[in-house]
Amino acid sequence: MSDAFDFSVPPFDRLTPEQRQRLAAALDLGVYARDGVILSRDEPADCLFVVRQGLVHERRGGEVVAVHGAHDSFDLQALFSDGQARSFVAAEDTLCDLVPRPILLELAHENAAFGAVIQQEFADRLSALANERSNRETAALTMARIREAYLRPPVFVEAGASLRDAAAAMKRDQASSVLVRDGDPKKGGRVGILTGTDLRDLVVLEGRPADSPVGPLARYELLALDRDDLLFNALILMTKHSVRRLVITEQGAVVGLLEQTDLLAVLSNHSQVVALKVERAATPEDLGRASQDIVGLIRTLHGTGVKVSFIADLVTELNRKIFRRLFELLAPPDLLANSCLIVMGSEGRGEQLLKTDQDNGLILRDGYDCPSLSQVTGAFTRHLVAFGYPPCPGRIMVSNPDWTRPLALYKDSLFHWIHRPDEAAQMNLAIFYDAAAVAGDASLLAEAKGYLLGRLQDNQMFFTAFARPALAFDTPSGLFGGLFERRRSEAVDIKKAGIFPIVHGVRALALEKHMAETNTTERIWALADQGVLDRGMAGELADAFTFLSTLRLKAGLDGSVSGTQTDNLVRTESLGKLDRDQFKDCLALVKKFKELLAYHFHLNH
Repeated sequence: MSDAFDFSVPPFDRLTPEQRQRLAAALDLGVYARDGVILSRDEPADCLFVVRQGLVHERRGGEVVAVHGAHDSFDLQALFSDGQARSFVAAEDTLCDLVPRPILLELAHENAAFGAVIQQEFADRLSALANERSNRETAALTMARIREAYLRPPVFVEAGASLRDAAAAMKRDQASSVLVRDGDPKKGGRVGILTGTDLRDLVVLEGRPADSPVGPLARYELLALDRDDLLFNALILMTKHSVRRLVITEQGAVVGLLEQTDLLAVLSNHSQVVALKVERAATPEDLGRASQDIVGLIRTLHGTGVKVSFIADLVTELNRKIFRRLFELLAPPDLLANSCLIVMGSEGRGEQLLKTDQDNGLILRDGYDCPSLSQVTGAFTRHLVAFGYPPCPGRIMVSNPDWTRPLALYKDSLFHWIHRPDEAAQMNLAIFYDAAAVAGDASLLAEAKGYLLGRLQDNQMFFTAFARPALAFDTPSGLFGGLFERRRSEAVDIKKAGIFPIVHGVRALALEKHMAETNTTERIWALADQGVLDRGMAGELADAFTFLSTLRLKAGLDGSVSGTQTDNLVRTESLGKLDRDQFKDCLALVKKFKELLAYHFHLNH
């Protein structure tokens, strides 16, 4: 059926007859029934999908963000980069031509016109994705756009220019970097960057001759945003990638560079300053001061209406930078190379806002021995306590040898937790399933999680026992309706009544399906993609989780000056009518979800 491929559709119309013949020979055909998942979120792709007939919905979370019909193609991001957070679902019975990645790359390399379109579509896609979340948010920290900040004029040099030429261009234009043109961008060329720091390192430290061409030495993985994007997005991008400048484009063309100092001059919050303090910290005490600044940042973001998902993203990045930098300051290089520092619980899921109990561990490479290990792990825990992260009552911390051990012993523990599950084992397994790597060799955690998922079997008794804690706490309903007026002073433990049942219930469903996602909202939509949850229920659960997390954050901020989550109680009399109504609806939904869990896992038997 591959001979029916329509080569009149761009960019395939740019192929020569011989190239079309090769592409046709390499094509495969995908057949997808209505509501079938074509490409799951975070799933790597080995081909480009071109819709022959039917309709495909591109989903991010619960929203349809794009619709692909006949002749449309997807997903270049899954082909050429990491971290695509969307799924593609057949909205009706659909046929797709599958263009294998090798032939796509081969043709893009040898056919400049075809390659330029592929490259441009990919760039446009990334730009659209960068804007996507901010465009959906109406309560952003600031509506200031990048165009409102001062942009440093771009200084270009050709790839054949020397390091001396680049230095002269920087001096002439008083610039801290130059952009390197390697070929005509309109014909498949690329643009890279060379900074003053790069020049210093290349010439002074590495001894490169000053007449060396800059082309092979520039970095071409540019971080770029559109001029009409929000400054808040630039802030998150700089924080996440630890960079001091972004390339700014307009209609695809480079129009300038946004330096961090110019961004900070516009934005009133100081998250990038916190990140800089973390990166430059020379002592644990420096890190402690940076950690305290996060509390003020959270208050500022929450007070200006920023949604909890934005705050969680930013705080997660900053917390992990602090943990990573602290471990780097304390651990000898060989320990860093032969271990993986992990965070678990809410921090592992990327849902911690205010500081909660520590949940961390250390996976050691089998056969490695560090004489100073106990001193390092003890100091790590003590410093985090000083930073405001309370010690874990269950001692799930690196200072506890049970959570600092070789990979083989972690596997032994996982085997025990799965096959001889008592209450403590189930708790440990749940916490570890949420783990994320923070520092060291992340492959150690990946191997441990692979072992965990590989050992799981379709054991109904195991999953029934694992899911049961989701029903352990009561979700009240008598606070509302006719009794509400008489019980306005009642307080609800929002974690036990609402957040924990969602988190653990979703975790149990995800573990049953051997899912790799850790974040609760991501798990909800991954479960919807697999048909475990109805999409309507998934959307309501995700919204309820966000609302309850927002109420919990407010309760924590109101009850604490230190930024530690000491109060999970929501007092109903403090809520406005709209919030009370939504709170009531959320608790009703949690009860409905618990009923679903009870039926699914046979918890009433």
